[in-house]
Amino acid sequence: MIKTLQNTLKQDKEHLSVPKSVQDTIPIRRLWPDGLFQFGGKFSKTIRFSDINYAIASKEDKASMFLGYSELLNALDTLIFYPLFNKFILSS
Repeated sequence: MIKTLQNTLKQDKEHLSVPKSVQDTIPIRRLWPDGLFQFGGKFSKTIRFSDINYAIASKEDKASMFLGYSELLNALDTLIFYPLFNKFILSS
């Protein structure tokens, strides 16, 4: 209990610096045109895919899309985290 209290008091005494701009709050250190960026000692890659209408595609196109997608998934390393974001954009 006393160690917990001491740790809490120590955290309260730590000085927090207030960022002067929004760029100071973003940890990205370097950005490349191909979607690769570095933050700290880590790297991340962003890939953008275009939309396809799988429902109206022909049987051959569906098979081609499925095989292409499975090749992509098989090329990815299993020890790396791959977040996928799917956002619907209403086009006018």
